[in-house]
Amino acid sequence: MPKKKVLLVLLLLPLVSALLLSLPFLVEGVWFIALIALLPLLAAEEIATRRGIKGFWVIYYLAFLIWNLLTTWWVYLATPPGAIAAFTINALQMSLVFGLFRRMRRLTGGFLPYLFLIITWLAWEHCYFNWHVSWPWLVLGNSFATSLSIIQWYEYTGVLGGSLWVLLTNALLFRIIKMKCNGERVALSALSAALVILLPIVASLLIDASLKREMQQEGASQPRAAFAIIQPNIDPYSDKFGGMSQSAQTTQLLQLSAEALDNMPTLGDSSTIVLSPETFLSPDGSRNSLLLEYAPLENSSFRRIYDFATNRGVDYIVGGVTYSIDETAAKRNTHNTAAMIFREGAIEYYHKSKLVIMAESTPFVGIFKPLEKFAIDLGGSVGSFTTQKERSIFSTSNGVKIGTAICYESVYGDFYREYILKGANVMSIITNDGWWGNTPGHRQHLHYASLRAIETRRAIARCANTGISAFIDKRGRIVAASEWWKPQYLNGSLPLEERLTFFVTNGDVIGRVALFLFWLLLIMGVVRALTRGKLSPQGKE
Repeated sequence: MPKKKVLLVLLLLPLVSALLLSLPFLVEGVWFIALIALLPLLAAEEIATRRGIKGFWVIYYLAFLIWNLLTTWWVYLATPPGAIAAFTINALQMSLVFGLFRRMRRLTGGFLPYLFLIITWLAWEHCYFNWHVSWPWLVLGNSFATSLSIIQWYEYTGVLGGSLWVLLTNALLFRIIKMKCNGERVALSALSAALVILLPIVASLLIDASLKREMQQEGASQPRAAFAIIQPNIDPYSDKFGGMSQSAQTTQLLQLSAEALDNMPTLGDSSTIVLSPETFLSPDGSRNSLLLEYAPLENSSFRRIYDFATNRGVDYIVGGVTYSIDETAAKRNTHNTAAMIFREGAIEYYHKSKLVIMAESTPFVGIFKPLEKFAIDLGGSVGSFTTQKERSIFSTSNGVKIGTAICYESVYGDFYREYILKGANVMSIITNDGWWGNTPGHRQHLHYASLRAIETRRAIARCANTGISAFIDKRGRIVAASEWWKPQYLNGSLPLEERLTFFVTNGDVIGRVALFLFWLLLIMGVVRALTRGKLSPQGKE
């Protein structure tokens, strides 16, 4: 093949992979594409290796950059600097993983380099959930977020089980293609690939059927919590942080809350939990608008919600920007907070601890500080929110132990399970997905909540300022949902669960094992290289 045609093929094949990787995130029900999405990229790498073409890393980077852009371009609408950081850094890390794989291919042959690729990618995904600059939206296991019937085994593996499935399937299928091209027998390899593809699906269908029977048998006998989810639908660009007064926003919220409670079906002796969205209460520049945790009732809007909750005898979770005093450092901290107003009058707080880059946290301040002016302004607190070290839950007087994940926190499975370890028997998520407009962003975010429900087997009440509010059962199914861009409430009840899944108890085992194997292989490789360098022909015995 002429060199120009080879170069064209080497450019087109990775671009095909970028498109295939994007489709499961953008189109519901096409999960199977993920199982073949890496084949064109692997084929391009094979051609480049055989032709001795250098500089192929640039093609890797281009492919992964396009995948990021096609799938998460909508981040730019909310935070341009955050989007640029996410696209470029994410693609860079992905391409470096493939660069290590290419290096391994030069050192050894057979299936070992592909095994190394699988281990390295999984180790990277595991670490990416905890790094300072973290954007794990495109973890490969998230490809199946709209195809829940085939991933019920996430309760054992977490989302990295899906990543392992994608990587292993692509590697095995590519091996079969290579063997076929070389005229080798492929029957045994084809059987192995078929088992890798089919066994997880069969296992998932069996688990799903068992859970469905279990839920039918439990029926009304299982303790439940009643929820009223309030979606006020206040435009975050034109109204939320300036165009509409906080007093007017609060009036709209309380009117919807009253309507929801007036139409709430009775549920035995269970009290109702009213759920309102993330950062609903935000400062407008005046001192009276600040929500001070040591004097919350001085805030007039919070006081109105407090009076509503205690007078109606309901527990009320409201999101807001709050302020606390750090006495040890003699400074005031700013938090993205979920505040629980208990029907008896007590107040507790949970502070968001996974922050959105460039909107709520500024990594590598010396580099990114000048870009803060382009980021989301949540009431004058760009890049300055303070977190808390451990998860905490709210416990009501009638036995409901509810965890409240705030927005971005619902993307982190290993982090999210900590709410259940703290005792949560039901979960809530509060968010404001209106920043992204009517794009794939708010829908992807909703579907990731279904993954958390499967991993933890905890039903979820999800409240969005605007986006999609929903009730999600422990199988990850959305049983009721609001409409996009519409003021609305949802009434319903969710079961209280006590069982701990394998994933909740043990965490991301696949990621930890992959990380251990990566370091082991890396150390072995370094030792082997150093040993080869020191041995001369005369030193051999």
